[in-house]
Amino acid sequence: MLFAILAFPLLAQNPPRAATVVRDSTPADSASRNAPRRLPVTAELRASAFHDAAARELFDQARRTRITHDSSLSSYDAKTRQRMSVWGSIGRLGFERLVFRSESVARVQWKRGVGAHVEVTGARVAIPVIGSEKLEREALNDAASDEMSPIPYFPGSETLWAGGLPAQTEVNDRDLVNPLAVGAEAYYTYRTGDSVTFRLPDGRAIRLRELEVRPRAAKPNFAVGSLWFDTQTGQLVRAAYRLAAPAGANISVSEDDTTQTRAQKVLSAIMTSMLSPSEAKISAVAIEYGLFGGRFWLPRVQFVEGSAQASFAVVKIRYENSFSYASVNGPLELSAFEVDTLLDRWPRLGRPPRGLDSTARKHWRDSARVVYDSAIAARQDSIKRKLKTGSYQQCDSSATRVVTQYRYGDARLPVQVRVPCDLDKLIQSTDFEKSIYDPEDEVFGASDRERLVGEALTMLAQAPLFSLLPPPRLQFGLSMTRYNRVEGFSTGLRIDQEIGGGYSVGALGRFGFADQIPNWEFSVARSNLSKTLRLNGYQRLVSASDWGNPLSFGSGVSALLFGRDEGFYYRAGGAELLWTSDRGPRLNWRAFAERQRTATPEATRTVGGRFGPNIVATGEKSAGAAIRFIHTLGMDPSSLRLFTDLRLEGAGGDSTYGRGALDLTLSRELAAKFAAGLTVAGGTSVGGIPTQRRWFLGGTQTIRGQTPDTAQSGNAFWFGRLELARPMPGVRASLFGDIGWIGDRTKTNAIGRPLSGVGIGLSGFDGLIRLDVARGLYPRKQTRVNLYLDARF
Repeated sequence: MLFAILAFPLLAQNPPRAATVVRDSTPADSASRNAPRRLPVTAELRASAFHDAAARELFDQARRTRITHDSSLSSYDAKTRQRMSVWGSIGRLGFERLVFRSESVARVQWKRGVGAHVEVTGARVAIPVIGSEKLEREALNDAASDEMSPIPYFPGSETLWAGGLPAQTEVNDRDLVNPLAVGAEAYYTYRTGDSVTFRLPDGRAIRLRELEVRPRAAKPNFAVGSLWFDTQTGQLVRAAYRLAAPAGANISVSEDDTTQTRAQKVLSAIMTSMLSPSEAKISAVAIEYGLFGGRFWLPRVQFVEGSAQASFAVVKIRYENSFSYASVNGPLELSAFEVDTLLDRWPRLGRPPRGLDSTARKHWRDSARVVYDSAIAARQDSIKRKLKTGSYQQCDSSATRVVTQYRYGDARLPVQVRVPCDLDKLIQSTDFEKSIYDPEDEVFGASDRERLVGEALTMLAQAPLFSLLPPPRLQFGLSMTRYNRVEGFSTGLRIDQEIGGGYSVGALGRFGFADQIPNWEFSVARSNLSKTLRLNGYQRLVSASDWGNPLSFGSGVSALLFGRDEGFYYRAGGAELLWTSDRGPRLNWRAFAERQRTATPEATRTVGGRFGPNIVATGEKSAGAAIRFIHTLGMDPSSLRLFTDLRLEGAGGDSTYGRGALDLTLSRELAAKFAAGLTVAGGTSVGGIPTQRRWFLGGTQTIRGQTPDTAQSGNAFWFGRLELARPMPGVRASLFGDIGWIGDRTKTNAIGRPLSGVGIGLSGFDGLIRLDVARGLYPRKQTRVNLYLDARF
């Protein structure tokens, strides 16, 4: 589900191939409901599209070049490297884990009139949250197939995207609106930017000019960024852009929303509320070309970065290609080959042809489904009987299997792929000099890419303010629902509306059925999908706890069923200015001015017991600032990893204080198939710190086995957690011990007996899910069973 949500903007630009065999029962007179669509370019739109004459001239030249193929480019011999990485976390500030990574290396030889010969020389897959070599080999066996390597260039290829796509001559605003296609002036405005000139060894000067591209509206299929062109030829040299707005993901239990039954509509509404908010965004695309033979611009680096969120789960994806060329237009002997149109791939249902009304699409899907289900059943039956199909049969008599096919839709590029049958040969390839977890920044041009992206994707690169407005985004359901000792059952609704210029406005309303005190928030934000600056006015319930997320759905379930409310709460009303960064190390800062007061518990009973007392907050008028820095170093669970969480805060008003804390978690695999995790944390303060800004120890994130208690608080603390685990595929069983102290910073020499607890734990998917059975040793001797999300080990 998460990967489907994440893929939404990618699929809009790279639709899946149609099913290989389809019996079409579509009526011939179907309405063209989903036909390609674009706005007419009126004289007024054309005139307003260009801020200067140079931009118009450069744009027209680039458009002509885009659809003109240089027939003098006859061949190339290239080495391609491809990598895709997926990270997952619980919440935006959760511990980011590498979920999946695949890498491949191939030699690609292309010759005009013949096609492309691809020899896969290396491939590997890592699924660290599972840790199963068998599963990784199975995934590699599926991945090391006909489409593992991208083709750097072919006649008619799209220059503005990664991985190879045929260029569309005209705009179709049902898909990604290409800023260079015919009709793009109705959707974008253009302005010339910087320029640079460099000289070739032969003394010839090459001049590059930037064309700044801005959409007329903030929509998820519009691009915003900068394009650089060779002013002599109009060829694209580099591009850095993002999509102008996040794309909301629709949840459906029917392939066609127009034909849903009432029960299906109800189920869709329930699923939507469970996964709200659901959105995907592409936050950065970077393409860079190199000049070869003093004439031909061919791709060197391609990079796409995006993310998706479904309820509390966040997924980030990065796709990288790099290309190096042994020869361009050199002597290359490639033999022609016959394309096999019946490939041994998993059948794909595909999409209905454009131009069909709802009835015709239903007929098409019904007929396609029959063929699709039959093909799936046949393939699964062959697998159950351990029979090899298609090109896999070649491995019985050869060390290499060969697959031929047409790629890239209407471009119909003939491609012959040769893949070694021995997976170990792919995994142990000498093309891989480092671990699959190594950043490989030099291979994929990370420093140049970040500079290019940083220059192009500033806050100034936005759609105009108050342009054509997209529909508002709604957040409701589980992500807005919680249960705690103050509010009891509480839920609400959030509405966010893009208004252009990178700005959005939002409103949140929430009601607790126990305290019957409404909470609200109004906000104005500006974002470029990587950094966000937000101004909030609010009346809210705040958790005084520095660890975990007590005001979440998952914590609310534990509070309702077992009376395990690990938060202490106070009310705050005022205003704040927030700055957040989602790319790279996560750095957030907050400036605030608010009034704080006690939140009286109104929900005293739960299904499994009674809640404990809440803190009595010091009535405060407070103004200050806070900074939080979160960073993860290392991605391999079997090697050394370091998770850092630094928090600093200072405020003045009725009380003047400063506080700071640092959490460090180290983990690595030891000898004899064991692993260890160590967390050390400490914090202190200065000034007269109010009750609600003290630290509180106890609970799943600090001292397991001990219940969070208002008596276990102080203006300074330290704690440590040590675990010894035995990793198994997908899970990790461990023994742990926790110890800590909290109290007065002036009495650190009189610690006394520290808080402590021991127990056994079972974590799944590298700590995404965690089950603990903990025994408190001091001050409380008790046994606690906890099931929670986002453990650090």
